[in-house]
Amino acid sequence: LRNIHREPFLKHYHPLAELAPRDVVSRAIISELVKTGSTHVYLDLTHLQGDFVKKRFPRINLTCRMYHIDITQDLIPVSPAAHYLMGGIKTDLHGATNIRGLYAAGEVACTGVHGANRLASNSLLEGLVFGARAGKAAALQGADAWEGSRIKENPPPHIPSAFQNSRATALKEIRSSLKQLMWEKAGIIRCAESLTLARDAIPRWLPSVGGASFKREEQELKNMITVAGLITEAAMARRGSVGAHYRSDYPTRGENWYQHFTQQKSK
Repeated sequence: LRNIHREPFLKHYHPLAELAPRDVVSRAIISELVKTGSTHVYLDLTHLQGDFVKKRFPRINLTCRMYHIDITQDLIPVSPAAHYLMGGIKTDLHGATNIRGLYAAGEVACTGVHGANRLASNSLLEGLVFGARAGKAAALQGADAWEGSRIKENPPPHIPSAFQNSRATALKEIRSSLKQLMWEKAGIIRCAESLTLARDAIPRWLPSVGGASFKREEQELKNMITVAGLITEAAMARRGSVGAHYRSDYPTRGENWYQHFTQQKSK
């Protein structure tokens, strides 16, 4: 990894440099972006044999070619992104939640497969093992619950197209603002001040998504606002840094760092 001036920088943040834990690498990149006033750093693969790079990273090679980047000769602009989650919906060993009939498996679930810092290879265990268990358990319960019964579905009410278009635009803006807020205030590096700003801002969007809705994007946005609130509250409650949860105002693990936090949204 090289900064905007094409200088290696990770050795200044950790003795293992690029081989440091991924949360350390992410924070180092963020710090370097702030220091240099840039939006990206560079990933340099040019020291590797070209054919090996193309064979080892075919998808990356194809994507970069779409942007006229030759990964065997050019530096690749990169920056951290939120692409995985630790914690999640609490389940038992069969994927069952505390809501009857609702099962969770994979990245959305908290099964104990991951610690405070995600291990990439555990995704297979997460999806394959718990996915199969949750599927079997849900199928068994479903066979009992739905035997000889059907739910009568009422068609959604007619909503004028002009209103739908206006609402769709508003929801899109809220979704974008929420994502930006969480990235800036509750992202890779957090503190009490930034988390407080996020916590106070999130509720203002609730009235806009209140009431009954029949569209997937509206339900998704409701869920995003709920999850954003839970993430922020959990991050504020954990006054210490462990794994991918890093608070600049509490850089050490702190007391009771090994304990799990469980939150339940009141009705």
